[in-house]
Amino acid sequence: MKNRLLFISCSFLMLLLGVSDALRGIFTPLFLSTFGFSTGQVGLIVSASYLGNLICLLSGGIILDKIGIRRSFILFISIMAFSEISLIFGYKFPLLVIGFFISLGVSTLLNTTINLTSDNFSNDKPITYLNMLFFLQGIGTSGSQFILSQYSSSWRAWNMTLISIALLLIPVMVLIGQCRDIERKSVYPAGDFGENDGKKPCMKKLVFITLALAFYLIAEHGVTNYFLIYGTQYLALSPSRVGNALASFSIGIMLGRLVFGLAMTRIGERRMLLLSLFFCSIFYIAVYVFAISSLLFFSGLACAIVYPTVTASVRRFVPSFMGARATTMVIAAASTFDVVFNFVFGYTISFLGYRISMYFLPFCMVLALFFLIPAGLRE
Repeated sequence: MKNRLLFISCSFLMLLLGVSDALRGIFTPLFLSTFGFSTGQVGLIVSASYLGNLICLLSGGIILDKIGIRRSFILFISIMAFSEISLIFGYKFPLLVIGFFISLGVSTLLNTTINLTSDNFSNDKPITYLNMLFFLQGIGTSGSQFILSQYSSSWRAWNMTLISIALLLIPVMVLIGQCRDIERKSVYPAGDFGENDGKKPCMKKLVFITLALAFYLIAEHGVTNYFLIYGTQYLALSPSRVGNALASFSIGIMLGRLVFGLAMTRIGERRMLLLSLFFCSIFYIAVYVFAISSLLFFSGLACAIVYPTVTASVRRFVPSFMGARATTMVIAAASTFDVVFNFVFGYTISFLGYRISMYFLPFCMVLALFFLIPAGLRE
């Protein structure tokens, strides 16, 4: 492995990001019962975090290209720590909105920055190590949900968690500051795909990648955002059974990133992605067309490596000086599709009902596979 210190630093950072990303869902009872906010206000917090993702990605790509990865890491982690502290005062609604706007937006930006550094982990299998890091983020998310959910209405637990995250980010920032040999150059040479001559981006392939990522995000987030109400209200399953099925989806994603990340070096990235989306489409059809909710675990397992692998491929189609900006803009564009879909999807459910509306999710997964085929990702 190259740059072991950077990998260790990113490992700790991904664990903390996983914990931080889960806080909005874990402590919703605190916001409602103790802080006295309405469900409508909680919805505004979710919208603000989506907006934070878009703005941070669009501005962060420019910052990364201007000042470099190491300095950007230090800047973004500092902002992240500040946002965690600001959330302590979240009993005032505007500060809670601003805090989540910044923390979740910068969290996504840090994810993307780690994605951009993956070539520093290994010459021959950078995506394998990248998927390991996303596995660790899943550990942080699921572990915090398991431990903190029993304290979801505790103001003290909320404050202690925020202070702990902020303090632990400091040594991570110091460690990354010691990594002075972080490279921007991709291990994949320009012209590797026949169209990029190293001076201009391959716009056609970037469009296909953006569309594939957009429909994939819609399908994946459709599970986390809507399966709970779909399972309880349409399938008439018990909340505990639906909750277990939903948890199994997250566990599948977490395990898949570890297992299939290791297998990718033998199978090839393009083949692995196409197989992943193919099988995930099959499992999605089984879950949403034939109502076999127990297959959610295999859906998560199948789609696990898609997001980190696809986003890591973006910089291969642009000149090196545009790598960060192109990656953040593709993710931001795909996320915009996701936001618009979720805005419309709620009304679609009201108009068409759960059964027909949920067919859109496997259809979106099939579209992700369809658009990824002509993207020509590397074997």
